[in-house]
Amino acid sequence: MELKTTELGTHRLKGPFRVLGTMSGTSMDAFDIVEAQFSWNGGRWTGSIEALHEVPLGERWPRRFKALETAGAVDWFECERDWSRWCAEQIIRCTNPSNFDVVAFSGQTIFHQPQQGYTVQLGSGSELHAAFKAAIPVVGDFRSLDVALGGQGAPLVPVADALLFGEFDACLNLGGFSNISMDQAGHRMAWDVSPCNLVLNALANRNGLPFDASGRLAAAGRVIPELLSDWAELPYHEQQGHKSLGVEWMRDVFWPVLELHEQRGTLATEDLLATAVAYIALEVRMAANGAKTLVTGGGALNAELVRRLGEAAPVARVDLPLEAVIPDATLLKGKEAYAFGFLGLLRWLELTNVWSTVTGCSQAHMGGALWGKNGLSSRSPNAMQ
Repeated sequence: MELKTTELGTHRLKGPFRVLGTMSGTSMDAFDIVEAQFSWNGGRWTGSIEALHEVPLGERWPRRFKALETAGAVDWFECERDWSRWCAEQIIRCTNPSNFDVVAFSGQTIFHQPQQGYTVQLGSGSELHAAFKAAIPVVGDFRSLDVALGGQGAPLVPVADALLFGEFDACLNLGGFSNISMDQAGHRMAWDVSPCNLVLNALANRNGLPFDASGRLAAAGRVIPELLSDWAELPYHEQQGHKSLGVEWMRDVFWPVLELHEQRGTLATEDLLATAVAYIALEVRMAANGAKTLVTGGGALNAELVRRLGEAAPVARVDLPLEAVIPDATLLKGKEAYAFGFLGLLRWLELTNVWSTVTGCSQAHMGGALWGKNGLSSRSPNAMQ
């Protein structure tokens, strides 16, 4: 069972550790910066969020990210340089990096094709390390080693779920995609469940809105049964074992289903949102199977989606209402950045932070590239001694 970092038994930790975690998700709405503190006491990890900073991306960055799908190498390197320097500027503007032991830089996922042996996150840890005068360790590139070891490279947060949120049966993130993690037979299992905010935001854009605030448009619409059925019957949802989703799947598989339905006649935005919410909730309910679930991510602010998670709407497969626990706003919005901060801390301490049961990789490992000294050699006041 991989639910304990037993390697820590050979070290004497001096803490707490102060960590800066960052996250820019597939919804491309904000760059989240979390100031966090973690401690190892009594054989277990505890942590807390000290501050959350949400920096809107505006229209420029999503536009540049989208252009990278067909861009040349020079465009890629220039965008990565600019993006990384911009992220460093936001961090310095929001807080003092020298107050932290390590910074975790998750990067922005542009390509995710683990079945083809690659996943690519835009973001240079070396640029951040340099921006911090090469004095603060930075961990980035969390996913590529996992894919090289045969894993999905996602989701990675379940290790933090298991070690920091063990009081819940499952942890659900409603971000660009919905993903869930839970303990099954003594092992932490995790997978992407369905698209989420990527769909809801794109549909809201049809009405000139960045998103459907509180799910009001979805609540005003009616579910289109045929479209709901076609989305629910996509082969991905029948796939067993380790699996993850990317924007490529959205483009090639998910959206064509809607396009086919739209060829038959105009569909109201409210009805499309109602159907998308019903579809997301259906897949999440079946994944959670009635578990007491911590629900975070921007989708947790969608009251209509949360309402539907608690529905009892049996279908051909097992479909139980979800016992959703919605935390305070800071954890709700900042959990992903908080979790990546924790993963960065484990990497800095040279401890395993990716488990094979979660991603399907051939072996557990230390994911992430480190710029600067590790926690064994660092002069940080919080380093091992």
